[in-house]
Amino acid sequence: MFHHLQENEKEETLREVRRVLKPGGFFHMLDFGGAASSRNGLLAPWLHSSHRLRDNAEDRILTLMTEAELADPRMVGRGAMLFLPIAYYQAVPAPDANATLRPHS
Repeated sequence: MFHHLQENEKEETLREVRRVLKPGGFFHMLDFGGAASSRNGLLAPWLHSSHRLRDNAEDRILTLMTEAELADPRMVGRGAMLFLPIAYYQAVPAPDANATLRPHS
């Protein structure tokens, strides 16, 4: 449901993920792929607004993960659900990131 979040909520969510992720842990995320997937499917315009999917472009998600101090962010797979593209992402905590991140208020 990441694609339903506003831009600032996506940033806050990933910072919180990083804050609570234990050293040695993994973050896995599955969501609808954005415009960069180039396979939005025929049903996408009716099921989800195009700007929400566009904001979920692969390069944007990876940038947000990096900015949240998640290391080695990458798309690890693609799929489809109800004719919509699905993207699978993975990242790990950046070394020493817990020392610099504080809960966002």
